Parts: sequence; C-alpha cells; structure tokens
Amino acid sequence: MGRRERTYTPRVRTTRPLGSSLSANAPPAKPHPRPIAMDGLWYLPSPLAQRLHQKSALGQLTKDGGILLTVEEVMFSHWYRHVPLPDDDDWLGNQLDADPSILSRVIVMDVMRNGGELVVPVSHLKDRYQNLHPATWAVRWQRHESWKKHDGFSQIRFQRTHDVINWDELQHWVETVVSHGHRPELCVMDDELDLTVYMLSHESPVGDQRIPLDLDEEENLRLDSLLDQAVAIEGGHFISDDLKWMLPAFGIQHLSGRYLREEEYMFLAQEDHSDSLYQHLAGQRLLLRPGFKYSCKWRVYETEINTEHAPWLVQPVDMAAETWEGVCLSVRLAEGVNKRWLCAIPDEASWSFLSIRRSVGI
Repeated sequence: MGRRERTYTPRVRTTRPLGSSLSANAPPAKPHPRPIAMDGLWYLPSPLAQRLHQKSALGQLTKDGGILLTVEEVMFSHWYRHVPLPDDDDWLGNQLDADPSILSRVIVMDVMRNGGELVVPVSHLKDRYQNLHPATWAVRWQRHESWKKHDGFSQIRFQRTHDVINWDELQHWVETVVSHGHRPELCVMDDELDLTVYMLSHESPVGDQRIPLDLDEEENLRLDSLLDQAVAIEGGHFISDDLKWMLPAFGIQHLSGRYLREEEYMFLAQEDHSDSLYQHLAGQRLLLRPGFKYSCKWRVYETEINTEHAPWLVQPVDMAAETWEGVCLSVRLAEGVNKRWLCAIPDEASWSFLSIRRSVGI
C-alpha cells in the first residue's frame, strides 16, 4: 500500500549558518568592528556597544563605554546585528572545544530572543539580582517591558533530553525563581538541536467531593456495615449493595454493586494510617481514577466524573521518568488530551505538585 499524499508543507528547521545574517535589516555601509577577547569575554567599542546595550540589552558595560559579550551574545549579534565574528579561522569550534555547553546557550539565546524578547545572562546581572539559583542561566523580559525599569518576566535554565532529573533540586529552583517574582522557564534541547520551552509552577489541586468527614453518625454506621460486607477480590473489594452508597467519589458501579480499589478501601476503612499521596489527594476532596491509559498513576477530577474531564494527570515522583526525554513525552501526552501533568513530590509532612507545561508562542 502506498503512502498517503501529503497536503502540508513540513516546517523548515533553522540551520544558523556562520557568516550569514538572519536579520531582515540591511547591513551597515561600514562594517561593524570584530569582537576582541577581554577578561574571558568579547569586547565591542562604543558607539556600536551603546546601541546594542541600550536597545537590545546585550553585553556588560565597561568604563570606556564599550561592552563585554558572552559567546552566545556574540553569535546573536552576528546573526541579527551584522557583527562579524572574532578574527579566528575556527573561533566557534575553539569555543565549543573549551566549553561544550556553549552550543546549548547559543541556541537558547537565539530561540528565547525570538520576536523581540530580551534575554540577559545572569553573569551580567550580579549587581542587580542577589541569591539567584545556580541553575538559572538568564533573565528574560517580554517585548513590551523596559529591561532597565522592569524587574523581568522569567528566569531561564536549559537541559538536554538525556539529562537525569534531580527532582528536589528542580523544585528548589522553582521556589527560588518564584521568590524573585519571576516565572520559571525550562528549555529542553533534543538531539536535532531543536528547542522546546516549558513553564514550571506549583499547583494545589482541590475538589468538591464528599469524603467520610462529611458523613453524619447514621451514614458512618451504614458505611461501616457496607465495608464489613465487602468481598476481597483481586486488586480491591466488591460491595454487592450499591443502592445506599453515599460517597460517589470512591469506587465504581459494576454488576449492580460497587468495586473499590485497594487504596480506596483502605482509606474508607481507615486502615491507611500513613501520610500517603492517595490519602492526601482524597482528603483534598478530589476524585481519583487510574491513569493507566495516560501513562500516569491517576487522573484527577475536581468534581463529578460525569460533569467534566479530569484537569490533572498526577504522577508520584518515584514513578516519574528519570530523564527529560521521558517527562517531555508525559507532558505532551497530557496536553494532547487537554490535561495538566503534575509530579507529586514529598514536602516535609505533606506533598507539593510540580506542574510542567509547554509554553505557547515561543
């Protein structure tokens, strides 16, 4: 059987050639000067330096009015501001040989400055921001914000798809970024050198379901009686009489009775005395159903299952993927069915829920 005829044009991937401008603006009549090595960075003199710094937030000012650029800023200036590369036959190759992470920083700078956004490496901002997390690489301003007057929109870090995730460190990074009034943005680069940007945050899922605490004395007695009648079967318990069931968030109707998963039965029978994740979520009046179809532990509802779709897919941290490749696949699957992916992480005597979602428009 032949392949179906394509009716769309594949996306053209950026190749970023050296020596060629990616800017739509015409080059200057007089070529700009080449950057010169200085103090581990790359120096450009005024007046070009002043224009690049004031309008494009590029470089760190020097006493003589020049600026010092990082390698990624040199590359951005080369592609979009007609600045030639330093006078070295294989300048970029030599930089990559000294620090392979430069490749990621160059691509992140290019993508995150797309459409007029301003991105400044934290190495230029030490006097402006105190106690930034070591994982933060840069601060971003939105295109309508003045980078001199505004505190910034987000902090950026970058990872490769094969990087192993330290969930405690990641959570601490998110908390630190939020404490500065910024949004945490994560750039993940794949092996095609293509970038996907994610926004991270903490969420506190809460529902409106009835739980055992809401039952009166008579209902509690009825619940105890029903649980005593429950028959243990593989994976849970079955109650043959469903007509008097008063907690619709727990169990599912089947065979004219109600099937309770083991975690539900233990919670209702008060046999689970640990601070388990299920106990926490059920206590938040959420309705939980298995997330097998969505490659996670639970799909989680705020209200009745027949009223709306589950807004969250929750995965305990000990079941989450170990690398960014796996997490990105989970997030993509969740967003494909209009849900938010949450990683549940133990937090002292409770739980925190880290939300990872793709950014729109970057």
